[in-house]
Amino acid sequence: MQGTDRTVMMHFPNSQQASSLKIIQEPTSQIRAFYFKKSLLAQVEELEYANNYAIYFLFSDLENPSVYIGQSTQGIKRLRDHLREKDFWQYGILFVTDNNSFDKLAIDFLEHQFIQLFKRSSFIVENRDLRNTKPTINWFAHATMNTFTNQITFLLEALGVSIQEEEKENDRKLFPAEGEREASLYIHDGQFYLTKGSILHRPQERLKNWNDQGKLYHKLNARIDQLIDVKQAEIIDEGTVRLLQDVVCSSPSAAADLCSGTSKNGWTFWKGLEEEGKNFGRLNY
Repeated sequence: MQGTDRTVMMHFPNSQQASSLKIIQEPTSQIRAFYFKKSLLAQVEELEYANNYAIYFLFSDLENPSVYIGQSTQGIKRLRDHLREKDFWQYGILFVTDNNSFDKLAIDFLEHQFIQLFKRSSFIVENRDLRNTKPTINWFAHATMNTFTNQITFLLEALGVSIQEEEKENDRKLFPAEGEREASLYIHDGQFYLTKGSILHRPQERLKNWNDQGKLYHKLNARIDQLIDVKQAEIIDEGTVRLLQDVVCSSPSAAADLCSGTSKNGWTFWKGLEEEGKNFGRLNY
């Protein structure tokens, strides 16, 4: 699958140590990454924003690479403990935001997310706690967290750390939408994903008069607007948008509501999912 062009800015705080200490950031993003060799940890502490809320990765570059994923409310300062307690790593990558927009919930979610991603990669994960329980975040925060995850994944890739799984689109079991709708859904790791290219419909006007005082109407509009804002969807016309990437949904019904513009039973809206749902105990109905 062909990717899209992206640009990064790279800064070298000390040009004589360019391969050992560098800062990388996309021009339009608040997320910046500090790459540093273990011996230069003290120098990173002096850099702007390095002590903001952070998620970080400590890597070995031995024959069998390993990684430790952690979070910090004090940025790079938290890593002092790892100099004493952990000796496996040779270099680290720290991610913060310029405006310190990461909060405790964000770094908790990102720590969990990347532990799960690295568990499926060629890296050995050094964490004792593998964070098998996903942190609870509200419905509207999912798009933001997914954007953070995608941006950090890209910057890791730009720094030579690949955690991308092999492309398995051909192996996915897709569940097409009812009727002639241009949308499909698949299940991965127990989560429901709307596929890239799926067409979403603005909520029908009649939803404003429902007994919920229009809550579903406003909820669907807000979700679609959010997807557009974070560039996960593009506007086709006044009533429809198209997904630019796969998007996770809280349930098959939440996905069906977005694609239909009204309330739907997702287990019957997606062809073939009713039978598949028996394997999931009809969760998130």
